[in-house]
Amino acid sequence: MIARATVLGAPIVDGTAGNTMRVMSLCSPAQFVSTQIPVPTPTSGELLIRVTACGVCGHDLLAASGLLSAENGAVLGHEISGTVESVGSPDLTAWLGTRVALVQRRSCGECADCIAKHTSQCRSGPGFYGDDIQGGFAEFVLADPRNAVAIPDNIDGVTAAFLSCGVGTGLRALRAAKLEESDVVLVTGASGGVGLHTVQLAKHFGLRVIATTSREASTEALMQAGATEVIVDPTVGKIREVAARLGRLRGVDAAIEITGAPLFATSLRSLAPGGRLVLVGNVRPEVLALDPGLSIVKELQIIGSAHATREDLVEVVDLVASGSIHPIASRVFALNDLPKAFAALRSRSYTGRAVVVP
Repeated sequence: MIARATVLGAPIVDGTAGNTMRVMSLCSPAQFVSTQIPVPTPTSGELLIRVTACGVCGHDLLAASGLLSAENGAVLGHEISGTVESVGSPDLTAWLGTRVALVQRRSCGECADCIAKHTSQCRSGPGFYGDDIQGGFAEFVLADPRNAVAIPDNIDGVTAAFLSCGVGTGLRALRAAKLEESDVVLVTGASGGVGLHTVQLAKHFGLRVIATTSREASTEALMQAGATEVIVDPTVGKIREVAARLGRLRGVDAAIEITGAPLFATSLRSLAPGGRLVLVGNVRPEVLALDPGLSIVKELQIIGSAHATREDLVEVVDLVASGSIHPIASRVFALNDLPKAFAALRSRSYTGRAVVVP
């Protein structure tokens, strides 16, 4: 039976106090072990989320491989959906039982970045799931109203898990590119979760999309997602040829660069004068070579775009609930099979997003 607390500051519903939960913790580069740790207790202003699902992202792959700041014992996973199990203060009781999708960074709500609504830049709050705080490869996580968005009944929990990162990242990048209807946009690494949904979003916004991939098998899925044309193993020549057929004789209007190092130079050289390259990902965390002469002469813009904010996630939830966007969870694994999910991501054996469920 769930105990109901009456003491101010104690969890309002606390059926987990003193209990342990299962997590998959990092034990060495690219290795995970199933362990038990205490269920976290929500303090004032916090929500305890029972995890329904957690997406597996390229960021997790880098972290697990020792290329980011994750240490042994870290619980990764930042694409999280779940249900509010308990709350840390009486003013949050309305959240109890609510199904939610979470933004991957918990912000403070008080710093200059938060006040300016640049919450993706907040460094005063609890932080990023998996990097700074316990992530979603677990049965429970902590959240708060600043990073939780209620999801309607017509969005299932597996889909909800990756709405912020897998879909919201592309939404934010397309906004940063400042495109107009019928513009031509290049999306690299389009067979991954972020890429595939960026193609869908671009199509929804009336853009013409050149999608690139290293996987011939992804071509059909990308065309179904809304790509105007798909290029396998792209080169500057191939991209500019397709752009010319679409009426862009001097290159694409913008590029959403998801691969980073592998295709950064190719994307930059594929831009028309005045074009914008929005850098979203870097699958090999290394310094990128920039040709300053090209950028100067063609007056190109290089724009960094981070993860979605809560406002972005609210918009994504509306787009998905209305049927405008159809997120694709290609593979679903049990939490204990997390190593298999990482192996599938590493081998690029699927198109879309992989998700694990407790």
